[in-house]
Amino acid sequence: MNIAINERFSKLTFAVKSIFIQESYMYQFTSKITCLHCGGKYRGKKMRDKLAYSCSTYEKKGKESCSNNFKIKEEDLVHMVTTHLQIRNVRVEGSLGEHVTKIEVKDEGYKIYYLDGTHSVVNDNSHQYGVKFKY
Repeated sequence: MNIAINERFSKLTFAVKSIFIQESYMYQFTSKITCLHCGGKYRGKKMRDKLAYSCSTYEKKGKESCSNNFKIKEEDLVHMVTTHLQIRNVRVEGSLGEHVTKIEVKDEGYKIYYLDGTHSVVNDNSHQYGVKFKY
């Protein structure tokens, strides 16, 4: 009887560790994204079966504390970082987040800073036709 309990416990422990590792990997940009409205950090969360980032101040305290309700999809960040690194012929090993030093979010746009000193700009609102990308 003890053997069966130990086996179940081992399987449960393995499942919990797998979920934790998967969750922490999925949000590879969490500690790097800052809201320039309030200075708060963006945190990863699941939204409609997609991974996204949002301002933690806005999420916790509401629009009275931060007016920034802008969310960034994980897939958009992955696309931007991957494209930027490909253009620069940077070989990616490990997490894409390891190549990013910080991401600043302001007015429905964001700027991604890379280890090599370069940056990408997304939705900087300076373009008359809307969305603008600079790799």
